[in-house]
Amino acid sequence: MAVDETFDTEQLSISPLDEVDAREMREFLLDAQANFWGDRDLSGDHDAYWFRQFVTSGLVARYRSEIVGYLLGVIPHDGPAYIHLVAARSDFRHQGIGRHLYQHFIDHSRQLGASSVQATTMPESSGAISFHSSMGFSGELIEDYAGPGNPRVFFELKFPED
Repeated sequence: MAVDETFDTEQLSISPLDEVDAREMREFLLDAQANFWGDRDLSGDHDAYWFRQFVTSGLVARYRSEIVGYLLGVIPHDGPAYIHLVAARSDFRHQGIGRHLYQHFIDHSRQLGASSVQATTMPESSGAISFHSSMGFSGELIEDYAGPGNPRVFFELKFPED
């Protein structure tokens, strides 16, 4: 997006990941990784199974038909839904794309009967911690969550029981 251009949320669309070819989408995201994650190498977090088996839960954000964000997550038939990764392209950050993706995923999870939505982040990710808190998630630091010496902040947004 051009620096002087105003972001028009009316031109943002969120659609299911399964509307595109899963293999092509994975390759596109891996090739465009620097546009979404900067210098961080998250290719290991884009395992093929997220694009094959969990594709019906994933979301793609498009602005004027251009891919500007995505969410990889899973909504099981029983239990909590889980958000694995969410990203907005660097030139589209701070436009609410992550919030739109999360809200679509939360709404879909609720409709499918999930009890809650969960996510994790690294303790030093202050932006992610603030974001989840602003979305109503409760967070808890869990030591060794991702293996010995790898703490994570575990987030959960519980849905009220009917």
